[in-house]
This record gives sequence, C-alpha cells and structure tokens, in this order.
Amino acid sequence: MTARRSRIGLILTGGTIDSLGLSRLDLGWYIEAGLKLPAADLLARVPELDAIADVEQVPFRRLPSHALASSDWLDLLRLLETLLEQDGYDAVVVTHGTNTLEETAYFLHLALKTNKPVVLTGAMRPASAVSADGYLNLINAVRVAAEPASHGRGCLVVMNDTIFDARHVTKASTYRVEAFDGRDVGPLGFADADGRVVYYHRADRTERAGGEFALAGLEVLPRVDVVVSYVGADGAMIRAAAAAGARGIVSAGTGAGRPTPAEDDAFDEIHRDSGVLMCLCSRVGSGRSVRSPGLARRGFVAGDNLQPWKARVLLSLALTKTAEPDAVQRLFDTF
Repeated sequence: MTARRSRIGLILTGGTIDSLGLSRLDLGWYIEAGLKLPAADLLARVPELDAIADVEQVPFRRLPSHALASSDWLDLLRLLETLLEQDGYDAVVVTHGTNTLEETAYFLHLALKTNKPVVLTGAMRPASAVSADGYLNLINAVRVAAEPASHGRGCLVVMNDTIFDARHVTKASTYRVEAFDGRDVGPLGFADADGRVVYYHRADRTERAGGEFALAGLEVLPRVDVVVSYVGADGAMIRAAAAAGARGIVSAGTGAGRPTPAEDDAFDEIHRDSGVLMCLCSRVGSGRSVRSPGLARRGFVAGDNLQPWKARVLLSLALTKTAEPDAVQRLFDTF
C-alpha cells in the first residue's frame, strides 16, 4: 500500500527568503530596495517540493521580521491552529525573516496546542543572489515537516541543513549562511545531503505550554520591555518602561544576571509602587541566571538560560494569566 502523502501548509511572512536585490551580488542592501517575489513565485521556483509532500500556500501578510508586533504573532497563531486543528493539514512550514525568527518560533512553541510539526525557515541571502540559500532551506523545512519523527518536538527551526529546537536556537551571525546556533544544547539533527532527516537527540522543555496562558480574545500581548545593563547604567530606562505601561521588565544583566545598584533600586521601586514584575537574565551568550533567596524575597523571577528577548516572550505570555512571582518562576523552570 502506498503511504499517504503529507499535506503541508506553507505560510510566507516575508524576510530575506522572498526578497530581491538590485543585482546578483546585492547581499547587504537588498532590504533598502524593497523588492519582493510575487506571492506565488517562491513556491513555483521550488518544483522539487512536489516529490516530498503536497504543499499548499496559505495567504498571510508579509513583513520584515523586525517590523512584526505581538498582534501579528496572535494572528499567525490563530491561523496555524485553524490549519492544523480544523483544516486537516499534517504540518505547516512558515518562512520568516531571520532577524526575529527565534522569537516567533519560541512564541509559537509556547502558545500552540498541537503535536503536529510547525517548522520555521528563512534565508541569509535574497532570492536573487548568487548561491541563494532560501530554496534549499525551504526544501529541507518541508522534509522536516513531513518526517514522522518531527511530531511532538515542539516548534522547530531549519536553517543551513540543521534542525534546532525553538527554545535554544539563536541567530549568532549577521550575514553568514551558518548564522543559527543551538547555544547550550546544539542542534537536534540534520536535513542531510542524501534527503534523509536524521535526529540525534531530543531537547527537554519541548512540552506545549498553551494551556498555561489566556490568549482567547487578546489583540496584543501584555507589554514587557528589555533593559540592558552596562557600566554606569541608572534607573532611567526602567522607570521609562514602567511609565510607558510595561507590566514586566526583563533585565539583560551583566555576568550571571547582575544589574547595577542604581538599576536594582529602580526595580525595587517600581515593583513596590506599580507591581511591575521583574525577570533577571544575562547579556552573556550562554549559561543560566538563577533565582537566589534574595531575589525570591524581592518578588523577582530568574530567566534560567533564556536570552533576554526570549524571556520577554515567556514573561509576556505568563502575564496573560498571573503576575504572582512564584507561579511565573514555575513557568520559567518548566518551559
């Protein structure tokens, strides 16, 4: 009996993968040109996908990834839920600009309530470039989405033949095609040159967290800002974030997550006066920020090994349900 072909939705959200430069060597300034492939052209340029699965493009707005807002995330989430839960798709591939791809992937990983694969991919070179990488990235993302072993692994990112989990993946280079890295845990596996998808390990914390949050009817997520520590930093940015309506602030602290004394004073002040929740992370490239007894007494949470911008995603989602520090810390310890 012939195996049933996977039915995979393809959502284009924009980014380098469907951008066009002014020449085949325009690898750096193509964003300024503002040129895009017509909506159906990316799929038409990769006929090899027909041999892998039944791929159907699904309309969505196309924006540079650094232009996305939480309202776009919520719309994308609801579209994915419809495709996977009601419309019968086996998996979905989302093309995305690489600048904030890791944040979108982590948001979807946390918020989706499905074990079906959702795979994000993009490109480091525009579609018009010599050695454009987006076409093969798309092929490999569809291969990963169609692979039975991809079920139950949370949201995945496929770039440069490499499969990453959404929690740990990060963009670590500005222009190189090997831009993405798995930080503390490395890649999960590879979409290899022989066409096989091979996994070598499974990252923890891949459980779906969607039931932990209250997203029904939301148009935007609670505001959470990130404040970076450096020599001489005072509390001005922290107080400004609170004045702008932030319900949470992530501190990208020095070392293992230390703000300056002036920042500490501002954190205590706005937590006491406004109930703004603080999450301490590190500006360092890897390793954990831990919740000391003193932080727990002050009502702060610690971001574990999440980068500050990913801790912002989890804190914003957590605040849809609770602002109680111990309950929020449980989410950071779990997801």
